[in-house]
Amino acid sequence: MRGAWLAAFLRAQGIDPRQMFALVRAFLLSDLRGLHYTKATGTQPNHVISPLFFVVGQCLTLSAIASLVLFMRVEVFFFSFVNLSLGVVVIATTVLVEFQEVVLNPKDLEILGPRPINPRTYAAARFANLLLYVGIMFLALTIQPAIVGAGLRDSGIYFAPAYVLAAFTGSAVAVCLVILSLAALGNSETLEGWKTILAWTQIVLILVAGYGAQMVFRDKLSRFEIWGAFPPDWAAYVPTAWLARFVEQASVAPTYHTLTIAGLMLLFTAVCLAVTVACVAHLYKSMQPLTVHVRHRPMKSGRLGGLAYGPGSRLTFGPEQRVGFWLCGRLLWRDGSLRMRSLLPFSMPLAAVGLGIFTSQFANPMHEHDPALVTLPILAVYLIGLSVPHLIYNLTFNDDHEAAWILRSTPMQQPVGLGLGVCKAVMFWLITPTCVAFAAVSSWYWNDPLAGILHASLAWLLAWVMALAALWLAIPDLPFSRPPDRGGSTGPVLASLLLSCFAFQWGGLHYFFAASIWFWIASVAVALLLMIPLSKKADARFRKLAGGTL
Repeated sequence: MRGAWLAAFLRAQGIDPRQMFALVRAFLLSDLRGLHYTKATGTQPNHVISPLFFVVGQCLTLSAIASLVLFMRVEVFFFSFVNLSLGVVVIATTVLVEFQEVVLNPKDLEILGPRPINPRTYAAARFANLLLYVGIMFLALTIQPAIVGAGLRDSGIYFAPAYVLAAFTGSAVAVCLVILSLAALGNSETLEGWKTILAWTQIVLILVAGYGAQMVFRDKLSRFEIWGAFPPDWAAYVPTAWLARFVEQASVAPTYHTLTIAGLMLLFTAVCLAVTVACVAHLYKSMQPLTVHVRHRPMKSGRLGGLAYGPGSRLTFGPEQRVGFWLCGRLLWRDGSLRMRSLLPFSMPLAAVGLGIFTSQFANPMHEHDPALVTLPILAVYLIGLSVPHLIYNLTFNDDHEAAWILRSTPMQQPVGLGLGVCKAVMFWLITPTCVAFAAVSSWYWNDPLAGILHASLAWLLAWVMALAALWLAIPDLPFSRPPDRGGSTGPVLASLLLSCFAFQWGGLHYFFAASIWFWIASVAVALLLMIPLSKKADARFRKLAGGTL
């Protein structure tokens, strides 16, 4: 009876029920086997535990950390505001990353184009597929905050339903806005690059939440709780803050006005969904078969036979360094998986700076000696350097590793130049912009440009020392010569432990003697002295690698 009623309803909307159910089943089977999130989870569709399980697990982990950290520390408004914001961000990035697979796939025309499927049926099937996919994420992000928040001191019996309604409204509207925006933008190569970055949103948020929880528990001044009790003025203009106010009102003192707002929220959500379904149907009408555009960029006659280009010709010495510099820049730009594996360690100094500023624990170590205030800025300096060995290690692996026979068969007078070229590319493209940004942020926050420049310069100098150490201790083979190592992105454990101990010992001296000019002079001298033996060790290491023996 219910099936007949649903079929009649679908026919009234111009949708063929049989075609729709068959399409939904096919979409579910194909889409969940080809997710972009395979790049962020290290799993493949044929693995026993598919990428979807890891993504759901990440959502559950993120919501659990946020809920447990905030429980009994903040009021209903801030608890709801944080969890609703996290949910909306994760849902929006999920749809953005999987848009071409879950919402609208141009490859569908290869199979469905010759078949008599009207646009409404296709749009309804795609949207049902999307709702199921988003619904799994929604439940993973909503269940725990709804249950945990009901136990807050100032929450009432209506907290759970009010929070679920607010989360549903925020998530549905975010999904609709993403789909409508992407429909207006169309296909874009830049957007494809951003998808790989956004696929790591959940992992980065988990790292930030995990480190943030550590700081919240250890902060005796309760800065985070005070900030949540008295949020800044800009928070009132954030849409999730409006939803959080609704949850607070419905939980603490519900009125008929609250019920009216709930009805308006459901009506607004229904309108957004209807407009989005119509938009997907229109996109199907105008959808064309997927084509590949090839751009021809002929090399100038003066550059034939060489790889030197731009900054590589000025920063490198010798053909080996130029090849390493060029390969590093080219492969990091082209291989999104390699880029994200390499850039993941940079989330740690970013989290340290963000948490320090957010919790007012980012004081100038040259003028302040309270460990609670200077730990994060000092930690950020040395985390920038410690991210380099992991990055250099990951640059040993590459999807195009089979072409490494060219490097192995080419006679190299200075094999270490290949590694030095890679290190110089890393320093130029990644470390230098990071240190410049760190200098700008710290100078502005401390109101002391000299201190900001000194700390950023020390981070840059330490990063180069760590790069040379990585050429000696971390890399197992020539750069870009091995297939991707799933689950081994951190590199050799003993080398990482040794370099971490060295950096943190240096950081301890930094804490005690940062106010003395002799500390900075000694740091530069020690770094310069370390470069001599590290360069020799790296040269010996690469001569063995190039010779085929370890």
